[in-house]
Amino acid sequence: MSFSTMVSSRLSLLYFSCSMLLLLVCCEESLEIRSSESNLNKSQEEKELIEALQEVLEKLKNKRVPSAEKKLGWVPSCDAGEQCAVRKGARIGKLCNCPRGTSCNFYILKCL
Repeated sequence: MSFSTMVSSRLSLLYFSCSMLLLLVCCEESLEIRSSESNLNKSQEEKELIEALQEVLEKLKNKRVPSAEKKLGWVPSCDAGEQCAVRKGARIGKLCNCPRGTSCNFYILKCL
């Protein structure tokens, strides 16, 4: 092997090594840039989701829930001796539920 071929092979090996090193450095920088951009995008998306959830919670909080008295079929409780029903012609309308141990007497319309 001659001296010139040996030098040229070493130079080509050096050139190839430098090229690979440069390529790796460039790729690593571009990967870092991409990962930082994706982290920024994720954090921005998370902030937007949190804001949207807060808006929904505020709307639900401000929405008036009907009280128990307005629910269909709910009758308030009353004390013993209190009027528990009202006569409406041939029908009797219940005003309240009598406490335990008593019942609504539909003749006098009181809890006994």
